[in-house]
Amino acid sequence: MYYFFSTHITSDLDKIADYIVLIDNGEIILSSTKDEILNNYGLVKGSKELLDDETKKKFIGIKVNNFGFEGLVNDKKQMKRIFGDKVLIEKPTLEDIMLYHTRRDFNV
Repeated sequence: MYYFFSTHITSDLDKIADYIVLIDNGEIILSSTKDEILNNYGLVKGSKELLDDETKKKFIGIKVNNFGFEGLVNDKKQMKRIFGDKVLIEKPTLEDIMLYHTRRDFNV
């Protein structure tokens, strides 16, 4: 049996969702199992000197400040191959993922 549950409260999704569909302005942005999303996505943090036009294209969104950058990627293994130990790759929350996909000021 399947249930459809619509919410803006991501902590509810963390507790009960098996499959996530993110819709923004009528467009499906993300559609996958929760486990697959959380296993593949990564929150990458590092020095802004590591960023160039080519590497920026790998990010869903990036926040840059005086101390470095933080960005979301949907393939954390690829980022590990590109940057090695020069960056920190953390597991994002569903809220992080949804914010990076929908906040226009984070977008590359």
